[in-house]
Amino acid sequence: MWRSVVIAMLFLSFQLAAVGQRGGNRGTSGTNGGTATQPEDPDVAGFKHAIAEQATDEQIGQFRLMTKNTEAARQQAHDFQNQGSRPGNSETLTSKATALHNSIEQALSDTKNFRRSFTDSQEATLKNQAKKLTKSDAALGKSSQDFSKQLEQTTPKSSRLVNAAANLEKELEALQSDQLSLGKDMGIQSH
Repeated sequence: MWRSVVIAMLFLSFQLAAVGQRGGNRGTSGTNGGTATQPEDPDVAGFKHAIAEQATDEQIGQFRLMTKNTEAARQQAHDFQNQGSRPGNSETLTSKATALHNSIEQALSDTKNFRRSFTDSQEATLKNQAKKLTKSDAALGKSSQDFSKQLEQTTPKSSRLVNAAANLEKELEALQSDQLSLGKDMGIQSH
């Protein structure tokens, strides 16, 4: 609610400033006495662009959940590498690998849901940032499939799972970076 009030006040102040710069007068052009149209003030255009990018309250909630789950998956990938490099119970390793795979699938799902929530104006103004996020998401999805294939083997080799987890951690870091960058452009404060 407060965001809407602030946005409305800013918009009004930009409009009043634009009228003040023109002196409130409309000039005439040509011989027919028609009014000349003034080009849009760059400040007003920038303001409209910023408003188009702003996240809704629902998107902010989705963003926070998405980044929380991505961070949790990244941490699990990191921990899995440490666990997998130690000799131990293969059932425990398989269980942790399955949990990691599920966390990654959740992070991928959250990212897709967040992207689906974009308005048409957000799609247009955040096109480049959204494209980067989509690429990171696709790379993580491919790494997740590779990890899953390793997991599906009758006796998964811990060294291969550890290497796959290292790649997953790298892809999760890239995804997280792109998520945070997009969130910043949408006016979402990270915690």
